[in-house]
Amino acid sequence: MYDDVKDYLAFILKRNGFRVKKDYRCPEGWIDVAGFKTGFSVGIDIGNPENAISKLMSYPFSIRIVVCDDCDYESNDIIVTDLSGLCRVLNIECSPSFEEWLKQRRNEDYELYRIAFEHLREKLPDDAVARRAMDAIIYLYMAEEVIEDYSGKVTEKIPFVRLYPTLVECGLAIRDTKEIFAPKTFMTSLTREVFRVAKVAVRERIREKRREIEKIIDEIGKDVLYIITTGLAERKGLVLKEMDVAKFEVSGESLDEIYYSILPIFASVDVDEILKMFYGKEFTPLTALCKVMSYTVFYHKAREMFERLFKIGLTSKVPVHDYYGEFFGYEYRASKEVAEFLSKHAYAKIDDEIPRKFYNILLLAFLKTTPTKDLKVALERGIVREKPGGLEVVDRERFKEFIKARMARIVAEAVESIFSSRASSG
Repeated sequence: MYDDVKDYLAFILKRNGFRVKKDYRCPEGWIDVAGFKTGFSVGIDIGNPENAISKLMSYPFSIRIVVCDDCDYESNDIIVTDLSGLCRVLNIECSPSFEEWLKQRRNEDYELYRIAFEHLREKLPDDAVARRAMDAIIYLYMAEEVIEDYSGKVTEKIPFVRLYPTLVECGLAIRDTKEIFAPKTFMTSLTREVFRVAKVAVRERIREKRREIEKIIDEIGKDVLYIITTGLAERKGLVLKEMDVAKFEVSGESLDEIYYSILPIFASVDVDEILKMFYGKEFTPLTALCKVMSYTVFYHKAREMFERLFKIGLTSKVPVHDYYGEFFGYEYRASKEVAEFLSKHAYAKIDDEIPRKFYNILLLAFLKTTPTKDLKVALERGIVREKPGGLEVVDRERFKEFIKARMARIVAEAVESIFSSRASSG
């Protein structure tokens, strides 16, 4: 029902003259629907207001709304209302009703899905193979583009590769030949028209696997899930790159105990690799902190989650190659639909000061001359020095160790904050 409500909100806003974006990427996470008119914008999220407020507040919407039935929540920053009250809040017309719209919409979407499936059944030997081809469509939708190789050059496992020619033959996928690979290697992706089919297929898969997903969430922890979904969110969903990260148990009750359990993890990671995560990307103090935590202290939990979701067909594990076909690892990718479902179940409370401190050390790592306590210490220790136009590193190794130690300390504070909240709620 959640997906249906989201689509109905998008439909109603469009009908009332808004430019609409579903699964809108705010600086601190995904919200369900954003609507824009000249001089006015609205951000709408569905579900628990407590989970939505930080995401909605991270973007300068004119008005922020959480659609929730029977929610008792008061805030000066957001409006909490049910579906029928939303139109009164925005002073717009809601016609047809949700029930009328839903009946027509389901008929249209499932008819399109049925036609695509029947087309596959005609081309393939039996229903089992046709269902496998639909799995391939879901995989391609989340992966966006994958190598279809017959040259023997690319030796890594490519999921569903034998079904891609059938999808192309059926007009459900397209090929783009890279000259460096020609003639036996192609980049394969879905046609634009099939995206709608894939979205329905993903929603169906989420419905079918809901209990398994919720079990994964319970075992990962809603607070760790919050870090992962906030830190790994990208424009089209969630992305986790393979990295060589030491596996240590984060343990202890005091800040110092947690810090010393975290230090070996940061010692195993190159600062330059951390900084590469932020090149050319927008980030806030919270998303920066969560991204680095997802690739350090919670990296193996994140990877475990993606791997388990991959096994039930809700993430893609994509071999990544350069232009010349050189393999350099895998990426896990999850679609917007999966990202949104996970984020609805994610929640953690982190002291606001912690992301700000992390942002400051990140600025120093990028040699920004922002006046902070960390910069003062680095100058006093002779690790960096000021020069016209910025900072200069005096001792590269000491600088890297200083940055990693400070990051580890701040991350330890975040972990302590999460653990203490978990203990108090338990």
